[in-house]
Amino acid sequence: MPCMAEPLAPRLPTRIPSLDGLRAVSILLVIFAHAASTHGAPAFFDRPMFTSLGNVGVRFFFIISGFLITALLLRDFDRYGNIRLKTFYGRRTLRILPAAFFYIATMWVLYLAGILDLRFHLESRTQASTAIPDLIHALTFTANYQHDYNWYYNHLWSLSVEEQFYILWPFVLFFFGVRRGLWSVAAVMILAPVVRLLMYRYGGGPEIALSREFQAVADALGTGCLTALLHNRLSHTVWAAHLRKPHTVVVAAALIALGYGAVYVARPLAYIVGQTLANVGIAILLQHLVRAPEGWAGRLMNTRLLSSIGVLSYSLYLWQQPFLNFHSTNWVSAFPQNIVFAVAAALASYTFVERPFLILKDRWQARDATLKKRAAG
Repeated sequence: MPCMAEPLAPRLPTRIPSLDGLRAVSILLVIFAHAASTHGAPAFFDRPMFTSLGNVGVRFFFIISGFLITALLLRDFDRYGNIRLKTFYGRRTLRILPAAFFYIATMWVLYLAGILDLRFHLESRTQASTAIPDLIHALTFTANYQHDYNWYYNHLWSLSVEEQFYILWPFVLFFFGVRRGLWSVAAVMILAPVVRLLMYRYGGGPEIALSREFQAVADALGTGCLTALLHNRLSHTVWAAHLRKPHTVVVAAALIALGYGAVYVARPLAYIVGQTLANVGIAILLQHLVRAPEGWAGRLMNTRLLSSIGVLSYSLYLWQQPFLNFHSTNWVSAFPQNIVFAVAAALASYTFVERPFLILKDRWQARDATLKKRAAG
C-alpha cells in the first residue's frame, strides 16, 4: 500500500451523507417536470419554466455521479496504488445494467404485444416503419445521439451519457494518474462551453443536441469530478469554512436559478454560460451538504423520506417514463394516478430486479476485499 501524507479520496464516510437526499431532489425535479404536462395535471404547471426542470434534475444526477465515481476511484488509489478496473466495471455492471435491460426488454415486449408504440417519434411527429434503431440505441447506450426519439426510450439519453462517462473517466485516471486527470477535467470544463457555442452556430443539428450529446454536457460530469479531486485541498483553505455556512445554500440556489433563467435572456447564453453557472451552483450545494450534514439543509437531505426516495431514484428514473407520458390521454398516464403507478413500478423494480443484484454486488465486493487482505498479509 502506498504511503501518502494526504489521502486522495475525499475525507468522508463510505456512505456519504446527504447524497441520497440530493438524489431525491434530482428525481423529484424530473418527475415534477414530466408530470406537469400529463393529461389532468394543473394547467398552470404546463409551461416551460416548470417542464424544463427535468433538465435541472438530470444536471444534479450528473454532478453527483461525477463526484461519487471519482471518490470511489480515488479510494482505490489510496488503498491499492491504482484503479482496479475489473472491480469497478463489475460493480457498475451489477448496479446499472440489470434494471436498465429489464426496463428496455419490458417496453419491447409491450411494443410487440401492441400495447405501446415505439415507432412514433416526438421530434418529427412521424411513425417509423420499425423500432429496431430505437432498440439498438437503447441497448448500446447511445440514445443521447438519437434526436428523433420515441417517448418510452427517450429518458435513456441521460443514462447513455453516464455510461459513456464510466467508459472514459476510469481509463483517464488509470493511464494518466490523478494529477493529469485533474488537468484533463479542468480542460473539459473550459472547452465544453466552447463546443456548445460551435455546435449552436455551425453544427446544423437540432438544438436538443446541446443538452444531450456527451461532448456538450461533459462539463457537468467534470464539475462533479473536480469537486471530488479538490475536496481535501479545499478543506485546508478558508473556502471550507464558507462552504459549511448556511448562506452557501442561497448562493448555490442563486447560481442555479441564474443559469437556467438565462434562457429567458437569450438561448445561446443559456447553453454557453447558463449551464456552466448552474453546474457551479450544484457543485457548491453538494459541497455544503456533504461538509455540513448537521445544518438545516443537511438535516433535510438526510430525513428518512428523502433518503428513501434517493435510494429508489434509479428505479424511479427508469419507470416514471411510461406513466408520465404527456402525449397520452389514457387513464394510466393521467395525473395524479400516473404518479402512483410510477412509484409502484419503481418499488417492484427495486425489490425484484435491483436489490438481488445489489446484494450480489455487496457480497462480491466483500469477497474481493477479503482476497486482497489475504494477498497483502
